[in-house]
Amino acid sequence: MSRFSKAADFTLVNNFTINHADQLSDGRSFMSTCVPQGIWLDLQDIELTHRIEWQDNKYVEKKPGDPDFKVRSVFTARGTTKDTITVFRVPDGEIARFSEIDIMIKPISKGRVGGEKKASTFDGIDFSGMSSKAVPPEGLMSGEPGTLLYVDPTKDNWPSDKTKPYLQLEGYVDEAEFSTLMQRFSMTAAPVRKGTVRIVAELFEHEVDSSLSEPWYPKDYGMLIRGEDKTYGMARARVETIEVAFKPTAIPEVDPYDVDEELDSAKPNSMDNLPPDMVSKISKDMLVKIERRLGVLTGIVGFAAAFVIGKFVLG
Repeated sequence: MSRFSKAADFTLVNNFTINHADQLSDGRSFMSTCVPQGIWLDLQDIELTHRIEWQDNKYVEKKPGDPDFKVRSVFTARGTTKDTITVFRVPDGEIARFSEIDIMIKPISKGRVGGEKKASTFDGIDFSGMSSKAVPPEGLMSGEPGTLLYVDPTKDNWPSDKTKPYLQLEGYVDEAEFSTLMQRFSMTAAPVRKGTVRIVAELFEHEVDSSLSEPWYPKDYGMLIRGEDKTYGMARARVETIEVAFKPTAIPEVDPYDVDEELDSAKPNSMDNLPPDMVSKISKDMLVKIERRLGVLTGIVGFAAAFVIGKFVLG
């Protein structure tokens, strides 16, 4: 069971701070705080998609001379983690629990990733664990363009191939680096050996778990659904690392001492395996030449033998 499975005794200080009913010896309530948390994901089903998008003036600021269409590439995968993310509401408690995230990474103009404060997991230390205190009402990752989105397709009116609630990461990488990454991917046809992504997302963690956990321990995180909408939930998130390893394409080794005695090139040729026209040509042309050469050779040998015998007899 997650720390966020039951939330009847939770008190929301703000959207990023929860007070629990249990108290410490000094009378302060135990807390869960929503701060940047790092999560490593192992990737499966990695795909690269290239598409052309219409640049609508209502959503994209266009300058005179800008093209109406833009080529976009998207990195998609399915990521799994040893950690658990429990989506919950106050006071209802757990809605769903996940250890798998659908990943979608896109390019974005330089300077936007990181938001206003460029907050990292180190910024959350001051508000979690033994030093827990109320997080500012705006959170620590304000302005971050990426999101970790919870969707319940059973309540969503948009068409979807999903039948159960899921988490989806929509992350961004600077355009130049993203383009370089896509080019390097396209330069090899080697099979993927392993893929990993590290994300940072604003998620809740109980202060006791934060204080006692080690980096290799599975983490128990909470994602709060704010408001009355039970179809969608959102947390700000950022992609920090993308790593894809490929298997080397090697030429198989050949043992030089492993000689195949049955090689076709080593088999003796037989007249029985030759075409009839070649046999006919051999019998007519080559045999005549062979007979002539044998006749000449016989004459030479006979003359040499007579010379030797004559010399022996006559002294």
